[in-house]
Amino acid sequence: MLGFVGSFEHTMDAKNRLFVPAKFRDGLTGKFIIKSFTSEYPCIQCFRIDDFEKAAAEAADKVDNPYRRRVKLAKAYLGAAEVTVDGQGRIAIPAQLMKDARLDKEAVIVGMGEYVEIWNPTVLRDFTAVVDQLSLKEEDAVMHEESIAIERIANGDFLQAPGGSSDGV
Repeated sequence: MLGFVGSFEHTMDAKNRLFVPAKFRDGLTGKFIIKSFTSEYPCIQCFRIDDFEKAAAEAADKVDNPYRRRVKLAKAYLGAAEVTVDGQGRIAIPAQLMKDARLDKEAVIVGMGEYVEIWNPTVLRDFTAVVDQLSLKEEDAVMHEESIAIERIANGDFLQAPGGSSDGV
């Protein structure tokens, strides 16, 4: 199955209900998990129950220390909520998750492959601006490294291979 792809803008109603696009409803049938992802750019993440439980278990299994394992599980499950799409194609988002994600009236629903994210449009714009800036910096760094490599080759300077001999490239 092709994962969740695309983004959709919707308005929340007075009861914190959000319309789930038909394109995503097939993958989020029955009950699924929503959870706030808190950071400088918060959002709500929506997972199929099996995917959520598998990811939480895998994260906890990677930790040997019982206390740290408990903390990992707490981070995964605290604040998570089971929701179901109603007959009108909406989900009700708990007030605390709304607050955590800075959601008000408008929301953007974004497919992230294996899961879905729900964003405040302003927070999403701020986040994508930061991502764009980081991408440009990365691209600039790669282009700089490539220009140095081209200049070295043009000048007959070659990188030293392990052991100190020239590799001739």
